[in-house]
Order: sequence, then C-alpha cells, then structure tokens
Amino acid sequence: MNWTILSISPHSATQITRNLILERAGYRVIAAGDLKEAVQRVKQTNVDAVVLADSMSAEYREQLGTTLKQLKPAVPIVMLCKMSDPRSLRQVADEQVELDEGPQSLLDALARVLQHDQKDGGEHA
Repeated sequence: MNWTILSISPHSATQITRNLILERAGYRVIAAGDLKEAVQRVKQTNVDAVVLADSMSAEYREQLGTTLKQLKPAVPIVMLCKMSDPRSLRQVADEQVELDEGPQSLLDALARVLQHDQKDGGEHA
C-alpha cells in the first residue's frame, strides 16, 4: 500500500495522534492546518485521499471540502463528523466517520474509498 493521505486539521495533539495511527496502518501522511496549506499540498503532491477533521467549524470544513473537490474531483474525502453537523457538510464527503466510532472506523472508511478508487482505475495525479 503506497497511498498518500492529506490530513487536514489545525495542528494539535489530536492531529498528531490521528496521523500516527494512519502512518502505522501503512499510509503516507501529509498534514495541512488550513485551506491555503491544503490547496498547496493538493497541487504539489499526488494525494490519494483526504481526511478532514472535525476541529474546525462546519462552514469552514464545507468550504474546504468543496474547494478540494473542485480542484481534484476524483480524490475521495473522508470527513470526521459530529452528530450535529449540517447535512450539506456531509454531502461534501465520500465517507463520513462519527467521532465516537474510534480509529478503526477511520481506517475502514479509507480502505473503502481507496479500494473503490482502485476498482475504477482512478488516477489522482
């Protein structure tokens, strides 16, 4: 597995822990703390999937997801969600993971979107 994951979250202990979990699962992780940094990473790197954290406002996460989908429509987004998140935010994501579901749910969601992409022969360059 040589998948590259863009992990977007303001820099925090939670993001570091999430990234370590992803790295230990065999993913290459690139971190971004905001929209500007995320767009830069997507333009400069062959990103296979995006993990969008819950630590930003729903409006900001929706803007991030929409911007990234416009830039690279084939790159799947896995969104970490709260039960209270608006429906419009959830529609930006290819997969949603509820916060209380734990790390394995995130890994499972990534496996689903990346496996689907592999079946479609998708390229993210």
